[in-house]
Amino acid sequence: MESHNCGSCGEILTDGVRCTVCSQDLHFHCAGITEAGFRKLGDRKLSWRCGKCKQSGMNSTLAPSSPRIEPDSLVLKEIKALAEKLEPLESLRDEVVRLRKEFAELKSAVDDNTKEMKAFNTRISLVESRLVQVEKSQSQIDQIKIRLDQMEQEMNSSEQWARMNNVEIKGVPQTARENLFDILAKIGSKIEYPVTKSQINFITRVPTREKDRTKPIVVCFCNRYVKEDFIAAARLVSKSNPITASLIGFSENHRIYVNDHLTVHNKVFWRRLRKRLVK
Repeated sequence: MESHNCGSCGEILTDGVRCTVCSQDLHFHCAGITEAGFRKLGDRKLSWRCGKCKQSGMNSTLAPSSPRIEPDSLVLKEIKALAEKLEPLESLRDEVVRLRKEFAELKSAVDDNTKEMKAFNTRISLVESRLVQVEKSQSQIDQIKIRLDQMEQEMNSSEQWARMNNVEIKGVPQTARENLFDILAKIGSKIEYPVTKSQINFITRVPTREKDRTKPIVVCFCNRYVKEDFIAAARLVSKSNPITASLIGFSENHRIYVNDHLTVHNKVFWRRLRKRLVK
């Protein structure tokens, strides 16, 4: 098709349709038909008529051209120009829709983070409150520990004071019908410090934490000074001639120890002290 003007909009036309009645060449969109639709008409293209010719009932005997209606052309031009101006707005609308979606997602994420922060702050406050309680409890526990240590020291001192007249003898074999007074008298004879019953408040064997070990003998003297002299005499003799079970009539020959009757706390203390001194 040669290049000329559209019979409807007046714009340059390079491809379009031609009315078989008025012989006007029209753009496809001005003719109200798509290019694909026009191609599908086949032989009916030879009798195709524009919209005006269809309305007016014109036939092929009419003049090959009809006067243009200028107002319609102007309206179409304005519509086309407006469509061209509005075309960028479509992409802008899509962008606005996308931004709205992103803002909605961002707001949802911010709301979730806000909720999490509130929950986190609540947990932090709870932890801080508990820490304050723990600190108070720890302070009370420390005070209780101090008081317990004081009470333990007081009890240990009181218990050791009650043992002030006591002597503990270890290493003496235990028999079924033993006479502890006779055993003590034999030990007194060996250390050259005789002991009479009138000087003794009581004498007995006491349990030990180690079940397999022989129970030690505890002697409570009526006088503290007698106790001190008895221990001093035993230590003096032991330096040159250690006291053994065989010296007082037993078949065993292991050593016999004569010491102060210490509390458990004091025994542990002196045991640890001796280990440090040995190192």
